[in-house]
Amino acid sequence: MMTNLFSQNKEILDNGITFIHKYDSEQPIVGVIIFLKMGAIYEPRNLSGISSLLQAVITKGTKNRTAKQIAEEIESLGGTLSADSDYDYSTISLVVSNKYFEKSMEILSDIFFNPTFPKNEVEKEKLNIIAGILSRKDNIFDTALDEFLYNFYGKKHPYSRIPEGTIKTLKRIKREDLLNWWEKFYGVDRKNIVIVISGDIDYKTAKDIVMKYFSNIKKIKLPEIKTSEVNLKFKHIKKKKHFKQGYIMCGYKAPSLSVDNIKDFLSLKLLNLYLGGGMSGKLFEILREKQSLGYETNSFFPTRLLDSHFVVYIGLDYDRVDIAKKELNRIISEIKEGKLFGENDLKEVKMKFKGRYLLDHQTNLRQAWYLGFWEIMGLGCEYDEKYVEEIEKLELEDVREAANKIFNENYVMVEIKPH
Repeated sequence: MMTNLFSQNKEILDNGITFIHKYDSEQPIVGVIIFLKMGAIYEPRNLSGISSLLQAVITKGTKNRTAKQIAEEIESLGGTLSADSDYDYSTISLVVSNKYFEKSMEILSDIFFNPTFPKNEVEKEKLNIIAGILSRKDNIFDTALDEFLYNFYGKKHPYSRIPEGTIKTLKRIKREDLLNWWEKFYGVDRKNIVIVISGDIDYKTAKDIVMKYFSNIKKIKLPEIKTSEVNLKFKHIKKKKHFKQGYIMCGYKAPSLSVDNIKDFLSLKLLNLYLGGGMSGKLFEILREKQSLGYETNSFFPTRLLDSHFVVYIGLDYDRVDIAKKELNRIISEIKEGKLFGENDLKEVKMKFKGRYLLDHQTNLRQAWYLGFWEIMGLGCEYDEKYVEEIEKLELEDVREAANKIFNENYVMVEIKPH
């Protein structure tokens, strides 16, 4: 029986690209992902959503291939191709058999270096994105979240709106804007291009092929991040909407991903899983199962380069809103005081955290994604292994200290009331 081999390497190539390789012989599949420092944090307000639109159309045509040809070639190789953009970064990803690795990299380089952003494809994707933005108004969670982000961050901060931008800004963006935006980011500067390859392809072969197709990458100067300081004060926003139920969303200022506040960051990740985590979370147990207060309840704490937010929420019959607000406050207070979240809870949530994190590494593409994510976010791909190790080291007092730092009187509450 053949033994699986695993190895991991990182190198800054001569062309300035950060190249990360993870060898895994378990399956003859290769996952490739390119991370770029391009996202909403770099966008001026009048071009909000341009990164998401660019990523939506970058695979829709090059100087050498039409959108149809790209799709047919990738399909003929048995591969999948996608591109995406978030607040802090953008990605292009590919999964293919190791037998067709070089051919797929040639196609990927053509997309990277030669996009044409065909006008008809741009307009088509605009309509798709606008339809998605409009559909948010029919979802009570999205409606509450949009209100929360705007009031939490203020209109000048890039996190105050979704990465897709607004209908107004999307309509304004032209093909020439996309070409200009592409010129600003699709090159090397400050380790902004990370290429990760994970799977059944050896390091030398992978590196040689990357250098063959990405050697002539241009030098650029990244734009500055467009941000403003988050000076949070208590806000209670009540909105009448067309929904039949009510909704409460409360959010507190939380740390960014940084080595300077890593212990608080990790502690709050654990606390978020304890409170949220779906049906196994403490919010669900107390507010829904024990008290039957709401239809859904959860928490979230997104990983961000800039100031983040720790949010708890509940959807419920509106006539029970006041009771729910008191219960949410009680839960937060009991965590700060040490009445909730004890040693046994800490052990259980650590086990759950580790299990979920490892389960999300099952495919080569997800392994590549995590390596690239930690690298582009500044902690280095090595942190993928350290992450769970650092979580394991946390003590109960670390979590309580982090909770007491963020859970204070300065928070934003959004209350959705049926019209």
